[in-house]
Amino acid sequence: MLMGFFPKFFTNDDILLELEELDSLVKTYGGQTKALIVQKGIHPSFTSYLGSGKVQQASDQISKEKIDIVVANDALRSGQLYTLEKIFQRANSNIQVWDKIYLILNIFDLHAQTADAKLQIKIASLKHMGPRIFGMGHILSRQAGGIGTRGIGETNTEIMKRHWRQEIYAIKKKINELEQNRFQQIEKRKKQGLITVSLVGYTNCGKTTLFNLLTKKNKYADDKLFATLDSSSGKLYLSDLNKTVLLTDTIGFIRNLPLILINSFKSTLMESVNADLILHLIDVSDKEMFTKIKVVEEILNELDLSQTKKIYVFNKIDTDKKFDKIYIVNNFQKYYPQFISARNTKGIDQLLKTIEDNLNEKN
Repeated sequence: MLMGFFPKFFTNDDILLELEELDSLVKTYGGQTKALIVQKGIHPSFTSYLGSGKVQQASDQISKEKIDIVVANDALRSGQLYTLEKIFQRANSNIQVWDKIYLILNIFDLHAQTADAKLQIKIASLKHMGPRIFGMGHILSRQAGGIGTRGIGETNTEIMKRHWRQEIYAIKKKINELEQNRFQQIEKRKKQGLITVSLVGYTNCGKTTLFNLLTKKNKYADDKLFATLDSSSGKLYLSDLNKTVLLTDTIGFIRNLPLILINSFKSTLMESVNADLILHLIDVSDKEMFTKIKVVEEILNELDLSQTKKIYVFNKIDTDKKFDKIYIVNNFQKYYPQFISARNTKGIDQLLKTIEDNLNEKN
């Protein structure tokens, strides 16, 4: 079941678009949405996220539909998660309440292949779940109070915090070692004069398909959010320049990608940070195309990539024949807009020419 709290000014279409993306995340994880609970207002409930009436509706749906997991569209506080689980357990004793971050972390955990990505997921999970763990310790502390000495729960909380800090420290140390190795590789490429190009874009825009086409590789691609997670690199030969450049494919972005996840994946995204040129891939058939362009640009700004030269590559032109090419060209002229289909290779020759022209200017 999905549940979400939205501002009063949100239209039904606004709400539907956000919940469609959350539903896509659920499907990517392998789940199925059986019910929706939505509330509009000024701010969510401090204790239970949704109001008491909506929480009761959710409990009824959990019982009726035999729901096992409830996913909130926002990041929830430990107290909210605890309160919701206690209430929902009356309808299903095994119920789990997740927020959007926890769902994404579980998806990441399914798809991570490299040691780097697995460590980044673990540290993001620890940082996200820490407050919830400490919240449980606080609840135990209150239950054990009144015996005249330091409560068992209070002791447990301190033990939890110490173990949490130690584990994060150990993981950070391993990540730093991997980052140093990656940085050394990047520096080595620069000394060798190797040019780097990075693919970025909203998740499910076709990055991996284009990456495979340009590098002649066979990286896994699927029509799901976060189908691929790890950063991959491959060689791309540019005939006009008579040079081979390094092309990297990175994790896809989504709206409201929490800062905790961006920070955790900065190591993986170092390839993009150090690129000579960024290809921002865009699904031209997506009705939210312009919103998603903005989302990606905001994340690139978070990564200090606003000044890196970019080419906007509008993909899936075979899927939507009615897009307004003139409007797009006029609005994004400074990003050298290209129109391609990575699936049937249409427009690829012109894209390669534009990449060569931009790299030639840079050098």
